[in-house]
Amino acid sequence: MEKRKNLSDIINIYINMSMPAKASIWFVICGMLQKGIVFITTPIFTRILSKEEFGTVNIYMSWMAIITIFATLELPTGVFNKAMLKYEEDRDGYTSSSLVLASLSTIILFLIYLCFLKKINIFLGLDSAIVVLMFIDIFFTTAITFWSVRKRFEYKYKSVVSVTIIANVVATLLSLIFTLCSVEHKDLARIEGLVLGHVFFYAIIYIHLLRTGKKVYNLNYWKYSIHYNLPLIPHYLSQQILNQSDRIMINSICGKADAAVYSLSYQMAIVINILINSIHSSFMPWTYQMLKKGDVQNIGKRAFQIEILIGSICLIFTLFAPEFIFLLGGKEYLEAVYIIPPVAMSVLFITIYSFFGNIEFYFEKTKLVMIASCIVAVLNLILNKIFIPILGFVAAGYTTLICYIIYGLLHYIFMVKICENNKIKNPYPGNKMWITALIYVFLSICISMLYKYKLERYIIILILSAILLIYYMRKNK
Repeated sequence: MEKRKNLSDIINIYINMSMPAKASIWFVICGMLQKGIVFITTPIFTRILSKEEFGTVNIYMSWMAIITIFATLELPTGVFNKAMLKYEEDRDGYTSSSLVLASLSTIILFLIYLCFLKKINIFLGLDSAIVVLMFIDIFFTTAITFWSVRKRFEYKYKSVVSVTIIANVVATLLSLIFTLCSVEHKDLARIEGLVLGHVFFYAIIYIHLLRTGKKVYNLNYWKYSIHYNLPLIPHYLSQQILNQSDRIMINSICGKADAAVYSLSYQMAIVINILINSIHSSFMPWTYQMLKKGDVQNIGKRAFQIEILIGSICLIFTLFAPEFIFLLGGKEYLEAVYIIPPVAMSVLFITIYSFFGNIEFYFEKTKLVMIASCIVAVLNLILNKIFIPILGFVAAGYTTLICYIIYGLLHYIFMVKICENNKIKNPYPGNKMWITALIYVFLSICISMLYKYKLERYIIILILSAILLIYYMRKNK
C-alpha cells in the first residue's frame, strides 16, 4: 500500500508541475535516450567494423562538429534564444529567414570545398563521398536544430522528444542494416545509413519551417544574427577543437586504428555526461536564483557535494576500465584502458569549470569565457603536436586533462575577479575544491597502474566497497 501511495504522490507531483519543470524533465530523458542509443550500439559496431573503419566514422563525427560551426555560423545556438525575445511577434519569420541564411552559408562552404577538393580531402583524412555526405547531413540537421531550440524555448517538449527519439532510432537501424549488407567500405555504409535517416525526417522539418515562417530573406534579421554570433565563433571553435582535436591529430600522426581506440574510451564520458547535463541544467538556474537573493554560501556547499559525487563516479569507471572497454570493443580495444583515467578526470574538471562559468554568464562576461576557450584550445594543439609523436595516442588523454585543469583555473581566476568587481563573496571554497580534484587525479593514476594486476585491483574494489557500506550504515544510524 505504501508503494502505491508513493507512486500516486509522484504522479500528482508531476501533474501539478509547471510547464518549464515538465519540459526540463523530458528533455533530460530525451538526452539520456539519445546517448543511450549510441552507447548500446557501440559494442555492435566495434565488432562489425574494423578498427580503421570505426576510426573513420569517429573522424567523420569530429570534423562534422568543427565544420558545422563555419557551415551554419552557429545561428541556431547563441543568437537564436535571444532573438526569440527580441522578435517575439515574428518568431516564425525570424526562424525561416535564419534557416535560409544558415543554408546559404553551408552551400557557400560546400562550393569552396569543391574548388579545393583534393587538398581538403588530404587535410581531413576523408574521401570525397564521406565529405559530401557530411555537408548533406549539416544542411538538414540545421533545420532540426532550429526547430528543437524553438520548441524548447516555448516548452513544447512532446514533439521534440518524439521526433528526436524516432529519428535517432531509425538512423541507427539504417546504419546497422547498411553496414551488415556492405561487403566492403563498411565505414561509408555506416555513415550513409545515418545521413539517410536524418534526411528523411529533417527534410520534413526544413519544409515545415519555411512554410510557417514564409520569410526567405530579411536584412534586419540577417544583420542582427551575424552581428551577434560572429564574435562568438572563436569561442565555439575553441570548444570543438578542445573536444575533437585529439582524435583528428591521432588520425594524422598515428593512423585511424589508434584514433578508433582513443574514440572508444570517450564512450565512458558519454555515460557520465548524461548525469552532468542533468545536474547542470538544474544547478545553473538555481545558482542564478541564489545570486539574486544574495545567498552565495549555499552555492559553494552544493557545488562541492556535486564535485564529490561526479569525482566518485569517475573513479568507479576508472576502477572498472578493463571490463568497460572489453564490453564495448572486445580484446582488440583493450589498450584504450589507459586513456580512461585522464578522460574520466577531464569530465570532473568540466564539471568544476562549469560552476565558475555560471558566475561569468550571470554577470554577462562572455568575453572572458571566449578568452579562456581560445587559450586552452591553442595549448591543446601545441601539447598534442609535441607529445603524441613521442608517447603515442595515450598522451592525448593526458594533454586534454592538463588543458581542462588549466581551463578550470582560468575560469576560477576570472570568476574571483568578477566577484570582487561586483562586491560579492566568492561562492566557492576554492582550496577545498582544487585539493579534492587533485586527490581524485592522483587516485585515478594510481589505479591505472593496477590494470595488469587483476586480483589486486579486485581486492581494492572490495575494500572500497566495504568502506562505503560501513560509512553508509553508520550515517543511517
